[in-house]
Amino acid sequence: TKIETSLRDDCVYSFGIDPTWYLASNDLTYINGLKMKMSVIFGVSQMSLGIFMKAFNALYFRRMVDFFFEFLPQITLLMCLFGFMDTLIIVKWLKDWSANTSRAPSIITIMIDMFLNQGEVKTEEVDALIGEASTQKALCIALLLIAFISVPLMLFVKPFYLKFTMKHDHNGRRGSLGHRFSQLDEEEHKSNPSVAADDAINRSTNFKAEEEIDLDSIVELQGLSDENHGFGEIFIHQLIETIEFVLGTVSNTASYLRLWALSLAHSQLAHVFYDKLLKDLALSGDGNFIMVFLLFPVFFSFTLFVLLCMDVMECFLHTLRLHWVEFQNKFYKGNGYLFVPFSFESELRKAK
Repeated sequence: TKIETSLRDDCVYSFGIDPTWYLASNDLTYINGLKMKMSVIFGVSQMSLGIFMKAFNALYFRRMVDFFFEFLPQITLLMCLFGFMDTLIIVKWLKDWSANTSRAPSIITIMIDMFLNQGEVKTEEVDALIGEASTQKALCIALLLIAFISVPLMLFVKPFYLKFTMKHDHNGRRGSLGHRFSQLDEEEHKSNPSVAADDAINRSTNFKAEEEIDLDSIVELQGLSDENHGFGEIFIHQLIETIEFVLGTVSNTASYLRLWALSLAHSQLAHVFYDKLLKDLALSGDGNFIMVFLLFPVFFSFTLFVLLCMDVMECFLHTLRLHWVEFQNKFYKGNGYLFVPFSFESELRKAK
């Protein structure tokens, strides 16, 4: 019997990639574009989580200046630029361009025009993604202005706030942040008598691993002490952090494109191994059983050692770098309480 097939208009995958793309002549172009956009979305999402971790730290340590003038401007800057770009990507995915694919705008072109042409849309060539062309232009200008305003908020407010608080500290008194830490310790001792009792035991012994932690030294390590750092040093430190964050929003987002590059390398190596070893030599024409029997172990060895061993290790290293650099630099400082290893002797001293 003869089987007839026809293409239906509603035959569209609701999720995932239609396998037909792998038979198309432009499959590499389409799939690369999809993977590139997904890498950017994953990157902006993880960096946003890192900035929210900074907010949780600020709330936990009750540093409202960090919350209002570091976290809020930073998340605003990221969302106004790259959050907007991710929104454009998703909107472009959801819109049906089958009637006229040439009218689909380029996301990169929109972002470049946002800076150079104030979001101008060339309506004679492409369509606007968000509303009308005038609406998209006004939105681009508004987001760009908000992003620019967030930079001086990150740069100027915190140094002047620290300078103002340092002027009102008395001689011999801790800095405002160190004093705040001491208040937190006192509140913890009042609410938990066992903590105060443990501290008394530790002070009565000379066991160094259980000595009381000097909170002033912690503040000094964080570059926030007013005793050894003047206003100029604080301002320079804040300037460096602001420049690093602003430039990092671009470089860190681009760094997540390594996910696309790894996926591209993996897929192309798989294609090469299959096409050159099995398809061309063993499966061409009617196929050759002897060649399949001889070449399949070679194909399996390349797949195992190159794709499943070496490539997986490479992906792990790149992922580890993304977590350590792009994600953790949004909130991790590497300072805090001194690590004290577990000791039976210290536990027995507490028990006494």
